[in-house]
Amino acid sequence: MASYAPLFVNANDRRWNPDAIVFNSFQLYGTPSYWMQLFFSESNGATLLNSSLQTTASNSLVASAITWQNSVDKKNYIRIKAVNFGTSAVNLKISFNGLDPNSLQSSGSTKTVLTSTNLMDENSFSQPKKVIPIQSLLQSVGKDMNVIVPPHSFTSFDLLKESSNLKMLESDSSSWSSI
Repeated sequence: MASYAPLFVNANDRRWNPDAIVFNSFQLYGTPSYWMQLFFSESNGATLLNSSLQTTASNSLVASAITWQNSVDKKNYIRIKAVNFGTSAVNLKISFNGLDPNSLQSSGSTKTVLTSTNLMDENSFSQPKKVIPIQSLLQSVGKDMNVIVPPHSFTSFDLLKESSNLKMLESDSSSWSSI
């Protein structure tokens, strides 16, 4: 579960930052903090996968992997969340050890990025969509993938699963996912 305070702030009586949703008597907008909360609320009740982050290029990257069911389309996904708090893009290799290569669908998998060219950018009534998540289709999905995580960003890779169960190849060792 996640919570956020203060959630709403009246633009005419703004006493602190950050807030999630700013409003006045006739309009509103979500802040970047709102969008971050939305990312984590969408995968509420997810199963955390045993994962490890292996990168030699950056100390500025943190990541996790989960399985979850989308409440809108009822489809099952593996979601990899990566935060790059550094000033340079990071090349990230995603590998799933023990995962059946046919467990992931090449169509329907997406990448969503929340970032801005200026670290101090905020949304406003005049620019309510200045900092919002941008979603695109992933071109190459498989048990081994190379992706780029932009600087100062939160990136989510949603890999559509073939079925509700992960298909793991038989192995003598325990199966686990690695990022």
